[in-house]
Amino acid sequence: MKYLEEALALLKLGNVIATKTDTVYGLLADATIDTAVQQVYEFKKRPNDKALIVLVNSLEMANNIAEFTDETMQYAHQVWLEDKKPVTLVLKAKNISRIVTGGGDTLALRLPHDEFCLELIHQLGHPVVAPSANIAGHPTAISADMVKSDFDIKLPLIIDRGTCTNTPSTIISLLDNKLVILRQ
Repeated sequence: MKYLEEALALLKLGNVIATKTDTVYGLLADATIDTAVQQVYEFKKRPNDKALIVLVNSLEMANNIAEFTDETMQYAHQVWLEDKKPVTLVLKAKNISRIVTGGGDTLALRLPHDEFCLELIHQLGHPVVAPSANIAGHPTAISADMVKSDFDIKLPLIIDRGTCTNTPSTIISLLDNKLVILRQ
């Protein structure tokens, strides 16, 4: 895959990159490198107490950083692997930096349906933070040109993978085994 090796090398060094996800363009950083995660907040001009979305490549990776019950795992399997919908799930966090969670105890995570993102996360071996690639308050980036207008000189790599046709993901809280839609 074009740009995969370069993206992987940059993420391993703690850099932030931008690429199309299964929804919109995202700012990606290794979720296990606090300095990289902090850069995402700074680039976006986002308050540090506002959690960042995390992308995983498997239910196993999700289970390593979030608390699932049998029911919530079954639901994740249904929406992510069977329905293949762009759904972000909010669960109790575990084994992940509080910088990622904005200092809170919950985590928003998604298994993207994008071959490039899945392979990148697989080869990295870690989840990635991936909020939308725009400065807070600016329009959501659906093209590499929109990302460049906000971050061109700050990012070592902006991967142009075409224009996004999707919208941001639906966000569903599964806290306390209750399904609550936070964003449709």
